[in-house]
Amino acid sequence: MSTTLRSIGLFGILLFGVLFAVTYVSPEKIEKSAKGFVKYQIEKEVREKQQRISESSVTNKALSIAKRLGVESEQIQEDLANDLPEKIASVIASMCGYDCERKKALAQSITSGYLDRIKSIEIAQDTLGNLIKGKYIEIVSNLKLDLRIFLGSNFLMFLILLGVSLAKPKAIAHLFLPGVLLLTATILASAIYIFGQDWFYTILYNDYMGFGYLAYIAVLFGVLVDIALNKARVTTEVINGIANAVGSAFSVIPC
Repeated sequence: MSTTLRSIGLFGILLFGVLFAVTYVSPEKIEKSAKGFVKYQIEKEVREKQQRISESSVTNKALSIAKRLGVESEQIQEDLANDLPEKIASVIASMCGYDCERKKALAQSITSGYLDRIKSIEIAQDTLGNLIKGKYIEIVSNLKLDLRIFLGSNFLMFLILLGVSLAKPKAIAHLFLPGVLLLTATILASAIYIFGQDWFYTILYNDYMGFGYLAYIAVLFGVLVDIALNKARVTTEVINGIANAVGSAFSVIPC
């Protein structure tokens, strides 16, 4: 029994310790692994931000301006492709008697004005790109923090489990309760990740289980503290109560 429990503790330490270290040593693996989730989350948050903007009184004007900018940009590109600046310069030259060099300078000036206008339009259109880049950095950073908290807390719990099993060998039976619960949580988290990475990151990032998992870990930590410092009095009552409820003759005593 003690070998099994300590094997569980060692397994958890190695698993979560290695994964926790990877988040610092090779953080790009997190980005690669969570690529699908990050893409989904960026689309979601950008859409939400656009929705908030759409509630503003200036939205219709902004959308109208954006549409006009797009149309204008296409028209400018078409005009340049059709040598319109040169044609304008030629008409002006024929009317005003411009010499060849002055006509070239005028054509260049008109072309420059077109290009400057395109540049202004591109700057306006880059706003969305900058928003997406900013959201990417923010989401990946938050995801790394959430993942490190998740992995670090599990690593610490398995470390405490192994430490208490070595320090209090008489409490092996009591330690099986938190040990099995920790192992169950690990298996469930691994299954969610293996069969649906995006679901795992969605749960982790959006706190669907954040506070609940924190409470779960807190309860297990309380059980370990009870075993280590209170001779497992509370844990003894819990284990014996569960045994009685299922009709088992199994029982433990405070250690």
